[in-house]
Amino acid sequence: MTTSGLRIGDQVVLEEDYDENYIPSEQEIHEYAIEIGIDPQREPELLWLAREGMVVPLQPEWKPCQDITGEVYYFNFSTGQSTWDHPCDEHYRQLVILERQRAQQTQTASPATVTPATPAAPAAAMGGKEKKKKKDKKDKKKQKSKIQQSVRASAVS
Repeated sequence: MTTSGLRIGDQVVLEEDYDENYIPSEQEIHEYAIEIGIDPQREPELLWLAREGMVVPLQPEWKPCQDITGEVYYFNFSTGQSTWDHPCDEHYRQLVILERQRAQQTQTASPATVTPATPAAPAAAMGGKEKKKKKDKKDKKKQKSKIQQSVRASAVS
């Protein structure tokens, strides 16, 4: 964010200095992960949410502002709402909760049927689950592609 901007009383409206090529460091990702409720050590599978949340731009109606002490806050010029946190933080906190629920549902929907008679059995079962996840993901991608193609076709007609 730049420090120059439109002055309104003792507040300064800043412009977001958005860089679409910015790549956050692992330390920045871990710090932000903690802010949105992810334990980077126990939940590395959720770090993609922190990475995404770090680089998302502000919505057009939101502007960073600076108060007389130099602190930056965000103000929504459409609704009059203000917040000290980036406006997308709460959205990513909610996504973390949803992803945890999704992972929990996936685990409870397909309970392990392999008895741990040998140390290799759980690893083999895990490989099968991973293959199923990949297949399911691929199937969803195909279905989404078909829907997009039909939407495009109906838009052209």
